[in-house]
Amino acid sequence: MSRSNYKYFFLVLFFLHQIPSFSQTGRYWSNSFNTDASLLSGAVVGGGSGIAAIFYNPAQVADIDYQKFSITANIFSTYIYNYSDALGSGNSYSDWNFKVQPRFVAFLLRPKNWDKTSIELASFTRDNATTELRSRTTHQLDILSATPGNEEYIGDFYYRLDYEDYWLGASIAKKMSDKFSLGISAFHSYVSMNYIYDIEANAYNLNERKQIDNEDFYVANFKNTQSIKGYTSRIILKLGLKYSLKNVDLGLAITTPSMAYAGESEVYREVAVNNVSVNSTTPLPNMLVTEFQDELETNFKEPLSIAIGGTYYREKSSFYFTAEYFAAVAKYNQIKDQPPGPVVTNNLIGIRTENWLDNTTSKDQVTNVAIGWRNRVSKNVEIISGFRTDFTYDEYDGGSDNLYPSEITIFSLDQYHVTAGAQFRVLKTDIIAGLQYSISYKDNLPQIANFDDPIEFSAQDRLVLQGYRNNTMSINENTLSLFLGFTYNIGEDN
Repeated sequence: MSRSNYKYFFLVLFFLHQIPSFSQTGRYWSNSFNTDASLLSGAVVGGGSGIAAIFYNPAQVADIDYQKFSITANIFSTYIYNYSDALGSGNSYSDWNFKVQPRFVAFLLRPKNWDKTSIELASFTRDNATTELRSRTTHQLDILSATPGNEEYIGDFYYRLDYEDYWLGASIAKKMSDKFSLGISAFHSYVSMNYIYDIEANAYNLNERKQIDNEDFYVANFKNTQSIKGYTSRIILKLGLKYSLKNVDLGLAITTPSMAYAGESEVYREVAVNNVSVNSTTPLPNMLVTEFQDELETNFKEPLSIAIGGTYYREKSSFYFTAEYFAAVAKYNQIKDQPPGPVVTNNLIGIRTENWLDNTTSKDQVTNVAIGWRNRVSKNVEIISGFRTDFTYDEYDGGSDNLYPSEITIFSLDQYHVTAGAQFRVLKTDIIAGLQYSISYKDNLPQIANFDDPIEFSAQDRLVLQGYRNNTMSINENTLSLFLGFTYNIGEDN
């Protein structure tokens, strides 16, 4: 590498730490790297991936016979979420977010002494989520057996998930012949997660509301909370093949399951019940189950995936197709509890407390498809568009607060993406600009909690100061993103 080219390499290192965007996890094709491959909706395993070849199909790295430096920026993304009747009362919770962040940085080398061989370095955020929900419901109703008349009832729910999967990779590819190319990418993946899930309900007697110090003041309480803060470091490999015919390119990319070599979490979980009764003026014994541990073994797994694609070239236009199969991941402990176990006092609702901090997950098999179209308007301008599915591997089916072992609740649904934009050539620089619109919707989902018509206590149903959960919740997500990317072709002639 010449001295002049080192500056581009150090620019890559400077941008290695990237800011996560706001979205939902639970899907494999939510990524958008803001290159021309993104405007093609990722339908580029058979060709057309450009500087993003390190991720989509490393064999295409060999197609670039001059050095490149690329930095792409997602100028803005607007996320609008609506959760209807998630907690009862028919209320809707809406969330609007706006984000600006860099997304993809890459540097491609063409060593002079390596015949028909190219090397690429890149850093990018593979998956990310930042979701926060906070809601309070209040009623005046007669719920407590121990006090006459109505009580003030307060139901609180708080949820937060911060998830990021950051990749740093290198790829090498070689043209074995005029028709066949072979490439391999190696990635280091660092996954971090911060998760909070908290349901609380309180009821207190109105007659003594203004006499807080009075010994007759009576308050019943239920609390179910869990927090997780952890990470996993892992290695992922990708093998790519490309075969070219007269006007058709065919591609195959195989991604290995993740191979974790480090990971740990700190986990806090507590369930508490105070001053509840069963049709009696005498409260049941108070209940407490609580535990905190750190340095628990953690592994966030990714599955084997196989992608195939094809590109058909015409004089001024090209058509793209890609399909990718993601294998299932059987249920496993992504976080493993260790002794001594929780403090348990008066387990009224029969919680299973052995290995109480275990956290399990599984992933369904998924197949996604994408199509793309590119048309050359002039020598320096191309119009690009695409469509892709983004099916979830873990569809939301209700809150996981009563599950054993515990699981992480993700509000994930099938999603669909439409992209459109243009690529411009200015001197040695390719500039892409475009939009992506994403949508997901589903109704008749189980509620997170039900703070309507709460009952005081049901051990059988593990309900304390809550109502029975109904399938009346709906989730609607709309996202609009503006892409802007720059690729400087260092070795290309003007």
